Amino acid sequence: MARNKTKYKRLELRLPADHPLFRYPPGQRAARARELIDTGIRLEERLLEIERQLAGIAQKLTGGACTSTRKAPKKTVEFDVEAFMNL
Repeated sequence: MARNKTKYKRLELRLPADHPLFRYPPGQRAARARELIDTGIRLEERLLEIERQLAGIAQKLTGGACTSTRKAPKKTVEFDVEAFMNL
């Protein structure tokens, strides 16, 4: 893959010799490292969005701003005395 040098920057990264990245063959490590870094960044962004949404939900719940328009059904218990007495 031909790369335009102006579009890429080099990153020196030091990892322990037993790091899982070194399980990949030498020709695949850089590509795999890029994939893992990109995945980590996307995961971090998604988790921040989830935290933001949860904070909003918690604020609504604790502030009492969350009201339900659905009415709870009335629970009525019918008891047939005659049927009970005939047991």
